[in-house]
Amino acid sequence: MRSWRRLSRKTWERELDDEMRDHIERQIAANIANGMPLAEARRQATLRFGAVEGAKEDCREQRRGFWFETLWTDTRYGVRVLRKNPGFSAVAILTLALGIGADTAIFSVLNAVVLHPLPYPHADHLALIWTDLRTAGQSRAPFSGPDMMDMKHGSHLLSEVGGIWAGTAALTGVGEPEQIKVGFVTSNFLSILEVPPAKGRPFNAQDDVRGAAPTIILSDGLWRRRYASDPGIVGKTVLLGGEATTVIGVMPEHFRLVFPGDASVPPDVQAWIPFRDDLARGPRDLNFLRVIARLRPGALIPQVQSELHAIASRLRAQYREDDKQGVDFQILSFQMDTTREIRPAVLALFIGVGLVLLIACANVANLLLARASLRQREIALRATLGASRSRIVRQLLTESILLSVLGGAAGLLLAWWGIHWLLALRPKSLFLMDSVDFNFTLLVYAFAVSLLAGALFGLAPAAASWRANLVNTLKSSGKGFGGGSAGSRGVLVASEVALGFVLLIGAGLMIRTFLGLLAVDTGFQAEHVLTFQIAPPDLRYRTDLDKARFFVELQRKLGAVPGVQSVGGVSHLPLDDYPNWYSFYWREGAPPQEQNTALADHRAITPGYFRALGISLVAGRDFTDADDSSHSRVVIVDESLANRTWPNESALGKRIAVEEITSGEFAPATATVVGVVKHIRYLQLTDDGRPQVYIPYPQSVREKLSFAVRTSGDPLSVAGSVRAAISKLDKELPVSKVRPMDAYVRQARDASRFTMMLASALALLALALASIGVYGVTAYGVSHRQNEIGVRMALGASHQDVLRLVLSQAMTSIAAGVAIGLALSWFLTPLLSGLLFGVRATDAATFLAVALFVATVGLLASYLPARRAMRVDPMVALRYE
Repeated sequence: MRSWRRLSRKTWERELDDEMRDHIERQIAANIANGMPLAEARRQATLRFGAVEGAKEDCREQRRGFWFETLWTDTRYGVRVLRKNPGFSAVAILTLALGIGADTAIFSVLNAVVLHPLPYPHADHLALIWTDLRTAGQSRAPFSGPDMMDMKHGSHLLSEVGGIWAGTAALTGVGEPEQIKVGFVTSNFLSILEVPPAKGRPFNAQDDVRGAAPTIILSDGLWRRRYASDPGIVGKTVLLGGEATTVIGVMPEHFRLVFPGDASVPPDVQAWIPFRDDLARGPRDLNFLRVIARLRPGALIPQVQSELHAIASRLRAQYREDDKQGVDFQILSFQMDTTREIRPAVLALFIGVGLVLLIACANVANLLLARASLRQREIALRATLGASRSRIVRQLLTESILLSVLGGAAGLLLAWWGIHWLLALRPKSLFLMDSVDFNFTLLVYAFAVSLLAGALFGLAPAAASWRANLVNTLKSSGKGFGGGSAGSRGVLVASEVALGFVLLIGAGLMIRTFLGLLAVDTGFQAEHVLTFQIAPPDLRYRTDLDKARFFVELQRKLGAVPGVQSVGGVSHLPLDDYPNWYSFYWREGAPPQEQNTALADHRAITPGYFRALGISLVAGRDFTDADDSSHSRVVIVDESLANRTWPNESALGKRIAVEEITSGEFAPATATVVGVVKHIRYLQLTDDGRPQVYIPYPQSVREKLSFAVRTSGDPLSVAGSVRAAISKLDKELPVSKVRPMDAYVRQARDASRFTMMLASALALLALALASIGVYGVTAYGVSHRQNEIGVRMALGASHQDVLRLVLSQAMTSIAAGVAIGLALSWFLTPLLSGLLFGVRATDAATFLAVALFVATVGLLASYLPARRAMRVDPMVALRYE
């Protein structure tokens, strides 16, 4: 068939030649009949008919499949052109590969983290619901059990409502004791996510009633690691918290919980157990449940929000506790809320790589303009022989797109490497990046970007050819439209500098943010501190007194370990991902309207905790072993709470109402303030957080305790001795999260470090590409003006005059780019405000430093070709001309 088509084309072309010849011969015959000599008749017939090749091209365009034929022809011609200019092709392809590769790599993150649905079936119908405690100004608070159940039964637009609270539990029996992360859930929680266990069955309503036999569903990782992928695990019992618990299922391999960071639901929950309690009968002001819901088909978030407002209004009218707290409900898309914190950073990076790609396109456009000067006579001759302007433009755009496709192919290799680099650098908090992959979507995106880039940077030489004056070009000695005007090249350089300037400003602000995080006063000293976590099982430590005695003895033994300077325990370690404990507080005697209006983080601690973590005691005393359940209630508050509650007064001896825990039940209590300590950053480094209340552990026993052990040297050097001391007290007691305290601080900085590194890498890449562009344009200008420079020097211009001339023209474009970049940055950087800490989005020092830096780099990039201009020999230049 190919041979037949080829033969058909040849026959068609032969017939076309015959027809063109026939038209001209008829006109010649007519001219001769009118009395013209033969030679004149042939000349007039040829002039009247016009360009034969142009007429043939008009006929060819009417053929079916003509566009495919010319595309194939143009592509083959473009390949030959690129092969004849390997140096130019390599530079252009590498430039495009850098831009397209970076863009594709960051798009993989955007696609996985922001655009791709959450890893649950029908994820668009999932929602998170928060309690809005309007009295306390807390809009993203958990639910209480009664509020969740009342909302569930009162809603007609929600098909299912469920809750989770993340905690820990000791897993004993087979193997070494282990402290695992456990999700305490309603029986329908996993069913709402529509992810059934890979083995066994999900929870049912009978598993969740009070007094039901304990059941558990394991994660795939825990099943494989601890139970060696035992195929008969379903139906067996394990010891969880010392209680025999039946395994009823194992979740799929890639299942994980995906919740917002402030929900305190870690993604690596290792097991799920039902509450086995009547949540509707719990305290209405005890907010601890993170609630998810599935919308009914056709229900929209705004409609459900209106319904929830109405339900909350009824509950406030019905229950005094809800009315005092100003309870309302807020529903958000699961997808949007989960990516709420990371979305701005990813979008900013994606815009950044888009700017890098534009700089790469501007660079290649400048290369094509310079290269076109060598082809101007070729293109003029093609036009003279009958090629239309549109046909020439199409040829040039085909060459540009071919170049960009080759650059895209090379960019895919760079993107593959870049994705692996991103995954290696990603912080633990960006767990959604685990789904980043080199897939078909990425290939399609890279191809589309390549086509768009080719069309974009191919417009400059194509437009230059469209405006060309063919007569002047054929008369000239070679300098014509092909190189584009100096003004157009200057505009491209200014654009590159402006875009690079914007990226450098963003990187500078992120660097200032990270430096601010390094310098932030956390309120504690993390160096030389070892931390670990212990949760005594209720079956062996049945009473609060048993647990308190165990920890007193453990702290005494740890204090005797060589190298240990001080030891203390706390219910919630700073910067840990354990669910936060916060509640209302008010001064004794406060009127009802002032109660339930202020929230504070509550921490149960043992004596010595402040010394171990280096927290300064501002006034009063630390707790002692005498501050136990048999003595009067006491608390220590931080400076923030003291100044807010008793401004210009001493807090010592004052009494406040706080929430304490007795026998696992939360209850309000009035306590005396015996000390004031420095406020510390508990939840994140970029926010002061709520005020803090510290309660003696024996007076408010929690299910687990984290210890801080200050050492004289490397904290990990005493880890073995610490484990041995714990084992002597209880060999079945698991120890978890053994790590230095400064590891928590580093982890809190990881997200900012990751963003800073990516922003800096993109900014440096943009600066390098812009510098190459400045150098290339200046070098091209020098080579293009050698004869002019020779004339100037022959007429008396000095080397310094030539240097000043070249640099002034180059620096004009650079200065324009810096000015445009300043204006763009002034309007765009406020969009980064949510990512910044300790620096304003329009920080003058950063703007000035970047402007000087860009100007210096631009000056260096243009100085090298300017020096070459100084060495031009006037005689050689004039003889060449």
